[in-house]
Amino acid sequence: MKELKLDISGKEYTVGIEEFGSSHAVITVDGKKYNVGLKDLGEELKIETVQRSGSSAPSAAAVQQVQSAPSSSGSSGSGSHEVLAPLPGLILNVLVKVGDIVKAGQKIMIMEAMKMENDINSSRDGKIKAINVHNGDNISEGDILAVIE
Repeated sequence: MKELKLDISGKEYTVGIEEFGSSHAVITVDGKKYNVGLKDLGEELKIETVQRSGSSAPSAAAVQQVQSAPSSSGSSGSGSHEVLAPLPGLILNVLVKVGDIVKAGQKIMIMEAMKMENDINSSRDGKIKAINVHNGDNISEGDILAVIE
């Protein structure tokens, strides 16, 4: 588990990152575990929802922004780039087709996981080379959803 110290509005937090995907993370903040929904803003990720069973979680504003490189595999330069499923779920809507030109951060599909809709975004500029899922498909974590070249 990777740990870091964050200073947010003058208060220091110890944050452990247990799992980290393009739209979901499991983190520990000062010893308390949270399931966190993330919204991809390109290189910068912003907390969208925070859930913890048993008590109220700190507000999203309390842990406002986490700097991170894109979490999908593949190179950010030339060549093909695989867009991977961040967690198991159901594909609700594929928004692009093979041959479409996409920009980094552009929403390319929507999936449902953990009773939440999650945007799957392109983490690089490119052209859609392949789409490996259809609306209604059940997917597993790590499945290759699309390939961008």
